[in-house]
Amino acid sequence: MKKTLITAGVHGAEIGSVLIAREIKGWVESQDITDVEVIPEVNLEAVENKQRENPEDGKDLNRIFPGDENGTKSERIANRIFQKAKDFDRLIDLHTYGKNSRCVPYMLTNLKEDYNRKFCENVGLNNAVQTGGTGGQLFIETSNLGIPSMIIEAGGAEWYRDELESVKRAVLGFIFDQEIDDEVTYYEYYERVRPDSQGFFEPKKELGTPVKKGEILGLLAEEPVRAPFTGFILGLKTPSEYRPEDESIAAVARKER
Repeated sequence: MKKTLITAGVHGAEIGSVLIAREIKGWVESQDITDVEVIPEVNLEAVENKQRENPEDGKDLNRIFPGDENGTKSERIANRIFQKAKDFDRLIDLHTYGKNSRCVPYMLTNLKEDYNRKFCENVGLNNAVQTGGTGGQLFIETSNLGIPSMIIEAGGAEWYRDELESVKRAVLGFIFDQEIDDEVTYYEYYERVRPDSQGFFEPKKELGTPVKKGEILGLLAEEPVRAPFTGFILGLKTPSEYRPEDESIAAVARKER
């Protein structure tokens, strides 16, 4: 088996991914699998405080890889994890959506690299989304080194067990080399829908369903929010107050042509 590193808790508020990673870690250790390492709480202080950024320096850990061994607390964590990741053959970084939102399970990676596309086929979740990525993200920086790397997004910060259970099954199946039956649907692009106004959002579409350009995704302060293009609803805000500075209404993806 190739050496695989599985991380979670890079964003401390995403508790669902931490809990799933702990369960995966337990399975791996119970089977004495030495080629897989699971780190459920990369950003431990942030996890303990259930907040996105590390409380010591307020930095978003997933924007500062490869980090700095002589830097702030977050920069030192990033450097330590990045140096470890370089010794592995594959990387899976587990995430969830934030508070008052959820998403279907999907793999986020640079699909322009054949090794990442093959990686998606081996993990076997149904949806894979192309991203060139924002620099400083762990999976982008390791992928740039030629290491097959991805983020898996699923559920939301408030848990959403069903979506995260499917991720656990897929990752354990990958570790134990189970046969993959389902085909992967590839998406060439996705967009976070972020209206400038704020207010109460009421969704009018279902998560994980197709949508046509201009279709109403939901009502924000009783005004319609429309799909920017024809695609698939990867993520959707639950009924709640919306503030444009720190969240989005939906994530819509377009299939590869």
